[in-house]
Amino acid sequence: MEKRLLIIHGKVIASGANLDDGAVLLCGSRITKVGLSSALRGEAVDAVIDAAGRIVAPGFIDMHVHGGSGADTMDAAAEALHRMAAFGASHGVTGFLPTVMSCPLELMLEACNAASREACKPRAVGPEASASTSASASTSASASASSSASASASAKTTIHGAYILGINVEGPFLNPCHKGAQPEGGIIPPDPAVLEKLLRAGGGHILAMTVAPEIDGALSIIEVLASKGVLASAGHSDAAYAQMQAGVASGLRHVTHMYNGMRGLHHREPGLVGAALVLDDLTCEMIADGIHVHPGAMQLAARMKRSTGVCLITDAMRAAGLADGDYELGGQHVIVSAGAARLESGSLAGSTLTMDAAVRNVVRMGVATLPEAIAMASTTPARQIGLAGRKGELRAGMDADIVILESGSLTVDATIAMGDVVYQRSQLC
Repeated sequence: MEKRLLIIHGKVIASGANLDDGAVLLCGSRITKVGLSSALRGEAVDAVIDAAGRIVAPGFIDMHVHGGSGADTMDAAAEALHRMAAFGASHGVTGFLPTVMSCPLELMLEACNAASREACKPRAVGPEASASTSASASTSASASASSSASASASAKTTIHGAYILGINVEGPFLNPCHKGAQPEGGIIPPDPAVLEKLLRAGGGHILAMTVAPEIDGALSIIEVLASKGVLASAGHSDAAYAQMQAGVASGLRHVTHMYNGMRGLHHREPGLVGAALVLDDLTCEMIADGIHVHPGAMQLAARMKRSTGVCLITDAMRAAGLADGDYELGGQHVIVSAGAARLESGSLAGSTLTMDAAVRNVVRMGVATLPEAIAMASTTPARQIGLAGRKGELRAGMDADIVILESGSLTVDATIAMGDVVYQRSQLC
């Protein structure tokens, strides 16, 4: 028998309507009913979460994240990915795409292979489900996850946290003049043979890839990605407006970390930014940490693209969740000061942002309403990576991916992934 869990008395941000005294009924890994508490409180269930004074929303999907809690996708290790999963869950993430950066090809292939092996695995849940947000707890959870990696999928031993939904590959077909923190030694011209190697290493789990569309041969790469259902994204690029139009005609549908690592907006040459704002086929990622993008620029993107056209991301590196200090990204020295991660050159090197903080920031800065911010963190990314109809919404038949937030502070009280409580700040059920 599948476990039946009822979340009751919450402010439910659901598809079509927001319910002030709402309830969500879960049966195993699926949502079976969403409605008023008065209508669902009589259901026969195994456990109840009283969400009074809390917001119940779709779980966050971080479609662009390099690391966190001391771990990085480029570590190419199950333990690192498990640590990222546990850390993400403590910040409301129910699914994520570990992101491979541009490095020597053999390193990219190793990282894709490692992420592919962990992608979409069943998550075993045990008593560690109430792990704290501390880095030590995240490390403990990841170590337990690593020790059980060889156990059978049916074993119920420990928590892994958020699900690895697939893989995001940032490069290697980028424009060096907008390399940002991508090591230039890992940037190469578009090469179909290299693309095939990456896709094969990803084992069918690569869901997004960043390409500079103006480089010779890039349009063919975009066409291949589109034909295979991989989200082709423009980034680390000096593309002009017309080159972006050509990219869209070839299957380009997304923009990597909007405003960063790209040609800016000019009134006589709108460039990549102008194309991203105007072309309806494109959605935009946004790093809402107040460091990468000015609040006014966030508002511009949100007003032009609306919540259906903006995906909140963290672009976080391994320092997320840890103290300021010295870290590493793609073999490069990174200095984190006041939460900002920079190379020695001063270039931004990812972020230390978390998804719950991104949601809080866009609401606090007046960029979006809470329901809009939730959509930017769940519904829109789910659609862009091909998971609409399964994830990103609270309605019957959807995967039971849920975040419960304190209504005032918008801090995470609990995270439920595929029906399992994978994080809770205090005992709720």
